[in-house]
Amino acid sequence: MTQPPRIEDVTGYLRTHGWIVSGRWRGAEVWSRDEYDVLLPPSDTVADARSRLRELIRCVASAEERSAADVRHDMLTPAVDIVSYRTDGDTALTLTAGAGALSGVRDLFAACARESLDENSSGQPGRPPEAVRSLLERSLLAVSTETFGIDVRVPIDGGEPEPLGRRTTLRLLRSSARLLSAVESETDAVERVSRHDVSEAICGALAELAGGGHTAPFELGFRWSQLIPRDNTALRFPAGAGERIRAVSRRTAQVVDTATVEGLVTELSDDEEGDRWRVKVRGTLTTGDAEPAPPRQLVAVRLADATQYAAALAAHRDGRLVRATGSLARTRRTREITTAETGFITIDRTHP
Repeated sequence: MTQPPRIEDVTGYLRTHGWIVSGRWRGAEVWSRDEYDVLLPPSDTVADARSRLRELIRCVASAEERSAADVRHDMLTPAVDIVSYRTDGDTALTLTAGAGALSGVRDLFAACARESLDENSSGQPGRPPEAVRSLLERSLLAVSTETFGIDVRVPIDGGEPEPLGRRTTLRLLRSSARLLSAVESETDAVERVSRHDVSEAICGALAELAGGGHTAPFELGFRWSQLIPRDNTALRFPAGAGERIRAVSRRTAQVVDTATVEGLVTELSDDEEGDRWRVKVRGTLTTGDAEPAPPRQLVAVRLADATQYAAALAAHRDGRLVRATGSLARTRRTREITTAETGFITIDRTHP
């Protein structure tokens, strides 16, 4: 063991993984779980702390049926969430399929991070914001020693109540759970979910995790940092799920343009556990297209922040016109504008 974890971090790990203090022995705490007992040194400076921690990690790994390397790594890096991706143990992946899966994992995190940023919540393609690039650079990749798969350690530092890393992992969990629930239910449920709740970027990346033909089963696991604890969970996508998700993502592929809609706010929605600051505006849509758009269209608008949402709420209450400008995502059925910080204003007149 080249670097032992700190006693403080070991204590936090044991406390959040079901171990309890059952006694003391020569100044050290005895922690227990089922029939296993481990001895935790009182401080990092005691003479035999390193050897005791080595024994503790081996025992904890046996009790939790994990590798000692994984346990040690979790103790050394408490400020990370871990997302694991696993293929079916009986499914052999080609080099091309494996590379595609790795690319899908990267794209999945990039899309979820984009959509977790207030200033760019639509997951549009193009150069990612600096915060997204930084998060991807600081997220660590480890290869599974079991079946083919990887673990992604997402940092949740930064001093925010809910850092970008945690928001990204939560969005990945919620989007994946919605798609899995849809896959297991009605025939057209996946299309309805992707149209209303999950972006095309997330659908496309998630489908890549099902192998080259998008037909293989796979699993996503979520283990949360002990610093912001949650219940661990796993999502198991059955064979064929990726194929259905991929088909929908192709049908709903978005074309991005710049657009402005001017009109009345007709609906408002602010889901603190999901999509934030969404409104609908019925009015005139102007785009870069050569042909004029039909008048009085209903356009969904993702606002940049709570200030814009408050302005939209006031405009709706007072019957005032608004103007929203930003990137336009279009499918066969919907149009949605994502505004920047200065992309939403209230016009100083009421609707005639």
